Amino acid sequence: MIPSEYHALSTLIIIATMIVVLVMDRFKTSLVFLFATAALIITGSTDALGFIEGLSNSSIIKIFLLIIITAGINESFDLIAWLNKLFRGVKSPGGFIMRMGGSVAFLSAFMNNTPVVNVMIPFVYQWGKSNKIAPSKLLMPLSFAAIMGGVVTLIGTSTNLLLNGLIQDAGLQSLGFFDFTIPGFLIAVFGIGALALFAPRLLGSKEELSQEVQENRREYLIEMRLAPQSTYEGKTIEEAGLRNLEGFFLSEIIRDNRHIAPVPPNEVLRKEDVLLFAGDTDLITTLVDRLPGLELAKTNEFNLIESTTYLEAIVNQNSSLDRANAKDLGFRQKFDAAIIGIHRRGEKLSGKIGSINLHVGDVLLLVAGPRFSELNANSGDLIVLEKHQKTESFPDSSKWIFGLGSVLAILLSSFGLINFLECLLLILAFQVATKMVYVGLINRVVSLDLLIVLLASLSLGDSLINSGGSELITSTIFQNVNEWSSFTLLTVIFISSWVLTSFVTNVAAVSIIFPIAYSLAISSGINYEAMFLSTAFGASCSFITPYAYQTNLMVLEIGKYKFMDYFKLGFILSLIYAAILLTYLYFHYL
Repeated sequence: MIPSEYHALSTLIIIATMIVVLVMDRFKTSLVFLFATAALIITGSTDALGFIEGLSNSSIIKIFLLIIITAGINESFDLIAWLNKLFRGVKSPGGFIMRMGGSVAFLSAFMNNTPVVNVMIPFVYQWGKSNKIAPSKLLMPLSFAAIMGGVVTLIGTSTNLLLNGLIQDAGLQSLGFFDFTIPGFLIAVFGIGALALFAPRLLGSKEELSQEVQENRREYLIEMRLAPQSTYEGKTIEEAGLRNLEGFFLSEIIRDNRHIAPVPPNEVLRKEDVLLFAGDTDLITTLVDRLPGLELAKTNEFNLIESTTYLEAIVNQNSSLDRANAKDLGFRQKFDAAIIGIHRRGEKLSGKIGSINLHVGDVLLLVAGPRFSELNANSGDLIVLEKHQKTESFPDSSKWIFGLGSVLAILLSSFGLINFLECLLLILAFQVATKMVYVGLINRVVSLDLLIVLLASLSLGDSLINSGGSELITSTIFQNVNEWSSFTLLTVIFISSWVLTSFVTNVAAVSIIFPIAYSLAISSGINYEAMFLSTAFGASCSFITPYAYQTNLMVLEIGKYKFMDYFKLGFILSLIYAAILLTYLYFHYL
């Protein structure tokens, strides 16, 4: 612990270091936040009790209730069937973006937007392919529409709810449910129109990963067969020494036009087997030397690589796969599938596939076994880009009970008979009663990483205020703040939040900018609500980089986007977004 007069400076140093580490993107976000909070506790800028007390913060509880409720709705209602009806007759990319953007924005205004995008990615991808429109022209607009829908209401995004928690902790009047609605609605309408106009022109047609595999299959797989009089015949995979190969693994056996994947260690090799190896294909000659019982198949002799069924899957937000490698996770046993390729930020990663740490947004090329769909559904770790499987039928009676119960809860909340937290608890109770929500689903969607980030964010905000760090920033950077116009201050806060959220998480942006906005509001006398709305909207203006928001990362690889793709389209959208918000704040509050 250090003397209290140094708390402000030490807090700023710790937070600045945290921002640098987040931008470097070398460690899990939750781990960075946790270490930053631990450093603040050690220096005495905050205390462990304050961190733990965040568990009782109503805004954090609301965030997780909304995540669970959204997951229950997604699993129990066939949203894809409704979407198929909505998009019937649409053939142009602009028309699709208008309808898709409007529906996604509406859902995201009342539901957690990440699972909404999760459900929509396979649908949008398949719609683009079936209508001969490059999915790359549609997937980025999907992410952007969800982000814009999230700012329409208080509950549309965790950013707004976290900010409200910080406001309440500061002893101020919290923002209302619909305080975001007018500017948010205008942003969504004009923003989606801009997406429909500019996205098809600015986002070119990208080659699909499945097509890349077919055209460059020798970069992913090596096709081999048993050599004449091979000693491997009649031996199991383990006995033949084909497990734990350095730089390679046996991904599949093709026998009598039957595909065996992933390959169990006790599988017995037969004379006519064709073996597919995945891994570092630059070492192809060493593979032949190391495995004298095998020989390379002649090019296209069997034509079987082309007949192999591949799956493309995205590492989901809050996935247990994030920052872990396939070998340590026991990926093949956990998912009944083998990874034959990993794409990240437009590049095919090479080397030993099992040792590469996976990241959220990575696209995995898989050879899957018969139990893959079931095992992945239980974990929710991967978003699979295959034709949508129809949701299991949910009883109509249960749907009616849930629907009427939800309407009742919303009405009671609207008339002030219960508060919004109680409203969410009542809706969740109806979901549990109708078996729409169950323990397995809650375990799948509730993320410890997210909880750590939210708790740490509250501690960071408190530390900046209590240590005097926010006052030090305002007195140093905003020395002549009393000479600035209110509109200039709102603009500076918006730009600060926007720039910060573009390179770190939106939660980090809110927790860092809120204390500064709070200090500026005190020193300048500007309307608190206007200042906090500028902070919230700035932190949700997450368009110019792929790292700005988790849904941007989710579509990055499957759309084969580059950094400049986000910047070109996102900058236009950000200008429209900023112009609408700042104009609204000027006429409504100043």
